[in-house]
Amino acid sequence: MTITTLTNGPRMRLEVSGDLTIAEAAEARNALALALTTSETLELDLGALENIDIAGVQILLALLLENHPVSLKNPSTALQRVVSLLRLDALQSRFVQ
Repeated sequence: MTITTLTNGPRMRLEVSGDLTIAEAAEARNALALALTTSETLELDLGALENIDIAGVQILLALLLENHPVSLKNPSTALQRVVSLLRLDALQSRFVQ
């Protein structure tokens, strides 16, 4: 997993690429928690996400429960497949193309 800063500052944009699985969960959680503390809004571009498991989905759901504006952009095919399989309509409705 790689988290790349596309735009820094109060309107932070990050790209998450590679795998977001149990193996990367702690690292992802820590990096995204830091991003929440250093931005007013957070946008995640998820188009380059290749693999995601339930741990990765939990991280995304937890982000959306934060008292912080977070948008999930450009969901990858892998992410859309997992969300559909798990019937997470609430998460799917938060995706922005």
